[in-house]
Order: sequence, then C-alpha cells, then structure tokens
Amino acid sequence: MNRIASVPEGGHQLSTPHADAAGLRLLVVGASSGIGHAVASSAAERGATVAVAARRTDLLKQLAADIGGFAFELDVEDTAAILQVVADAAEALGGLDAVVFTSTAVPLAHIEDTDVATWVHAFNVNTLGANSVLRASLPFLSENGVVLIASSHDVGRPRAGVAAYSASKAALDEILHSWRSEHPELSLIRVGVGPTEDTEILRGVDRDLLSVLFKSWVAHGQLPEQMSAVRDVANTLVSLVTMAFANPSVVPEVVQLSPRIRRSAKASDQA
Repeated sequence: MNRIASVPEGGHQLSTPHADAAGLRLLVVGASSGIGHAVASSAAERGATVAVAARRTDLLKQLAADIGGFAFELDVEDTAAILQVVADAAEALGGLDAVVFTSTAVPLAHIEDTDVATWVHAFNVNTLGANSVLRASLPFLSENGVVLIASSHDVGRPRAGVAAYSASKAALDEILHSWRSEHPELSLIRVGVGPTEDTEILRGVDRDLLSVLFKSWVAHGQLPEQMSAVRDVANTLVSLVTMAFANPSVVPEVVQLSPRIRRSAKASDQA
C-alpha cells in the first residue's frame, strides 16, 4: 500500500453553501495538476471525501493537505499499481461512489517522426490506463456509482503533430462503447474536453516544435479565440458526477465541453 497522505478516520469535509457532493466518496486519477487537481478541489469544497492519485507525489501531498483527503502515488502505465491503488483508495474512503480519470499524455511529433515508443506511451496512458482504472474500480463501486473518463473534444478532427494522442483518444472512445454495450448497468460518462487554460497538458514539450504546430493549428482554424477556464471545466465535471449519482436511472453517456466565446464589449457595440 503506497498511500502518501491521509486524514483522521471519517475524513475532513470543507463546509460550503453548495454541498451537492456531501458524503460522496471520490477517487480522482491524474490529480497532480490541471483539470484533475481542480476536480479534486471542487469536489472537496462541495462536500466530497476525495482520494487523489498521480505520479508527482510532492504536488499530491499538498493537494491532500489542502482538501483533507488521501493521496496515492500512481503511474497509470503500471497495471499492477492501478489495481493496488484503486483497492487502497477504496479502503481509505470506505468504498467508491465515483471515479474520475483525467490522466493524459500528449506527445508532440509529426506523424512521420512518431516512433513506436511514443505510440505505446500515448496508448498506455490515454487508452489502456483509463480502461485499467475503470476495470479496477468495478468491485468497489457503490450501487449508484459513477465513472467519468475525460477524453478529447477533437476525436475525429486530429490536429497536426498529435497523431498518437488523437489515435489513443479515438481508441478510448471505442473501448468505452464496448463497456456500455457489455455493461449497460454502469453509469459511465465520457466527456470530450475542449481547449482549457492552465492544464499543463503540454508540460515539457519541445517549444520550437510547438511554435511550428501552433501556426498550423491557427491556419486551419483549430484554435478557438478563447479557452475554457480550468475551474469551470472542473466544476462541470463534478456536477456531471453528482447529477448522475443522484439520478441513477439516467446516464449522460457522452458530453462535449467547448469554450464559450464571449464577444468583447467593443464588438457588441459595433454589431
């Protein structure tokens, strides 16, 4: 068991006027930064008891301390570790009412330069990692339990330079179709997340290549004028989970999140 932070028995829940997640036992995978981090914070503020899992343990320790939750070191490319961490998180929480998977790998490379190791890494994280977390969670989910998998808004519309990412997310969609077909009793939500600020999704990429690709994306109209705020995206994901948990006869199977493009006051005056 590799829990790296915890709270006293019974957990600690933050008080908030908007407590629609009160009592929810939630595991967030990919919570060290970006959307996953924001989901964990939002859920805790709304009354959930939260376990977080990711690779960067220093960030997880601080997050767990901030939200009064549990933290577990996890590399989603390690199937055995997934099985252990999900079981440990369920034990710490006393069961699982919801699991949110946000881990993502976005390797940048022109398709002719994408080597086998890059393809394998993208599929291990984005496709097989999500599938393994879902599979590992099943024995611990409560009767009305919910699993939310964050995917890409752009499946079927790949941009230059992200072939491995795009293909792995498309494959993930097909895997989730199979889960729904074989397990219609599951409350399984696939959310296509559009461009979002402050996610660290491109952390560590080749900045020179990114500059070249950015020009291509702009030229092909693949970047919106504005991006969604990470906090708004996280709040929406938590709301989807709480809504599905509270209404167990309905599953919002596929949800797409796009940035809302707000017109400037000047543009509105000219219209």
